[in-house]
Amino acid sequence: MLAIDSGIMGPKDRNMHQKLVEQNVNGIRMRALIAGSGPPLLLVHGFPLSHKMWLPQIEYFQSRYTVIAPDLRGFGESDISSGIVTMEQHARDLNSLLKELNIEDPVVFCGLSMGGYIAWEFWKHFADQLHALILCDTRADADSEEGVNNRLKMADLVLRHGPEAISTAMIPNLISESSQQKQPHLSENLIAMIEAADSEGIAASQKGMAARSDYSNQIENIRIPTLFIVGSDDRLTPPEIMLRMSSQVPGSKYFEVGKVGHMAPMEAPEAVNREIDHFLTSSNF
Repeated sequence: MLAIDSGIMGPKDRNMHQKLVEQNVNGIRMRALIAGSGPPLLLVHGFPLSHKMWLPQIEYFQSRYTVIAPDLRGFGESDISSGIVTMEQHARDLNSLLKELNIEDPVVFCGLSMGGYIAWEFWKHFADQLHALILCDTRADADSEEGVNNRLKMADLVLRHGPEAISTAMIPNLISESSQQKQPHLSENLIAMIEAADSEGIAASQKGMAARSDYSNQIENIRIPTLFIVGSDDRLTPPEIMLRMSSQVPGSKYFEVGKVGHMAPMEAPEAVNREIDHFLTSSNF
């Protein structure tokens, strides 16, 4: 394991218990930010971002938990894969990463959007490694034919013109109008993350999402604590979709954040952190 000092969290006293690590995972070099100590909380970013989307959660939870925030295959500082990267491949990468980090206790898996698609695969293949699930702004069903075509068109566009061709256009679907107006730095941070991504990595996961499995008729079999979080103004996964999923999962919790969009953990970190904190405590984690 290669450990690299992290200076990305602001004041030194806030990041003194953080480190960036690199692990060889399933044929690639994978980077993750590890913070704090205690029960393991795995934060899985959305598309086409990096672990940096979770900075407010990392800072909040690192005093009581071991927070693991990886850059998925093809994103951030992790190695790139061309062709197609399936959601199952991402899940297997995460399971291997946890083994390399000697994380033996079951994790709370918190995934946003694409991170949620990966969560279903992790639950299917590595259920014994899960203590609980937190699903943010995501869905369980597969893409429609139109959705598949749109993903493949975006993959082709990025391969031809780079991530700059999609970065600005994605913002209205990622954060609400209110967030764009009141928190302009969010747009800047998201655009920076998108444009830092590699074209092949973006295309590979877009193709993987287009081919993902439909879990909408399987999630009723989940038997671990589960929390669904959604922004009231989410255009990509509207609240009614998340509420329907919550009704399918026995005993699950549902939390809707007002006036925010698809990036609820970034747009309303205090509200989201409080809800996750309460959920973790009530789940005996």
